Amino acid sequence: MASLISEQIKYSSNYTLENSLKSALFVSNLVYLNRESAGGAQICTQEYIETIEAAGFSLSIVTYKTNRGILTQLKNKIWNQPYGNFIPTELIDIIVNEANTKKAAYIFLNQVELGHIAKELRKKIDSTCRIVVLSHGLESTDIFHGIRTKNIQNSFNQVTFNDVRILGKSLIQEGIHRQYIDYVFCLSPLDVQIERWLGAKNVIWIPRTIKVESISWQPQYSRIGFVGTINHHPSLEGLVLFLEAFEKIAPFGVSLRLVGGESIETKNLIQRFPIIEYLGRLSNQDLKKEAGTWNCFIHPIFCYPRGCSTKLATALSWQIPIVTTPAGCRGYSWKTGKLSLAETPESMANLVLQMLNPEVAQINQKEVVSVSTTAPSIQEIGEKIREFLYELN
Repeated sequence: MASLISEQIKYSSNYTLENSLKSALFVSNLVYLNRESAGGAQICTQEYIETIEAAGFSLSIVTYKTNRGILTQLKNKIWNQPYGNFIPTELIDIIVNEANTKKAAYIFLNQVELGHIAKELRKKIDSTCRIVVLSHGLESTDIFHGIRTKNIQNSFNQVTFNDVRILGKSLIQEGIHRQYIDYVFCLSPLDVQIERWLGAKNVIWIPRTIKVESISWQPQYSRIGFVGTINHHPSLEGLVLFLEAFEKIAPFGVSLRLVGGESIETKNLIQRFPIIEYLGRLSNQDLKKEAGTWNCFIHPIFCYPRGCSTKLATALSWQIPIVTTPAGCRGYSWKTGKLSLAETPESMANLVLQMLNPEVAQINQKEVVSVSTTAPSIQEIGEKIREFLYELN
């Protein structure tokens, strides 16, 4: 069921760039507003709220819950669709009513799945009201990587008719949705280019922010660390490729400390790579304590998934050494400092090997401090959003 929080949002970041605030709606699945969860979607949703407020908007939130009705699930099982199946039918009328009541100048739709309702919204809202999709990445991107990496193999030998249908359908629907959307905000420069390829009218990249929470870094010089969701295709593929390269050169006694939820993929990795020490899920406090013992945090991504990786923001906020890839740091910008980036699994394995040297790790850690402290602020991104919308109006 859809619902409405009509009062001004209580997630306020207290950032405003002008006294006269524009009224706007922020429409989101309730699960993405769960501040108890530290998931990437929740973190990016909160950043979107804070930066839009900083741009000078007074937000009212319209929430909805995923439609899990029996008929909906049956329909999805028989003829699965990439968009729209689980959005409650009454959501559009609730949005329209609230937009009219608040005289909203903008409607911000959190996540690309809501692009599905843009056509009907356009018919019913005031012609001056603008529809903005806050992208966390396109569904088609991860559908493609799921097809590409079946059984952790970069092979298309197992492509099914349904794979082709779902991927093609998602791309076509994404293109159709963009005809009725005024603006798209993206989490990475690559997503901007894909949106333009799909026909989006006005697109902007919103860089990630870093909230520094430095930890006590006392490395044991025999540990490297990984935090992530192993059943995410690009993450699993990247970790396997790295481990295949690293196990050939890793000194005796070095371990990869793996933090994340248990899954079939995790069990298979542990059996395949003895270098892994699996820690399971950790509380934030325990994770920070554990990460303080790592020579470096690794983020091996060798393809370009949807959106950006919030796990990298976590490591940057800790200000510990990091080894990643150009794809791994997509969506981030900074003024000074540099990250240790590898183009291939083999070069990443060599960079991590170098991090076992205390002097090299300490130099890297200083660079990470520079990166994390010169990333854009909420206020700076808010100004960027305001200028973007102002120029196009």
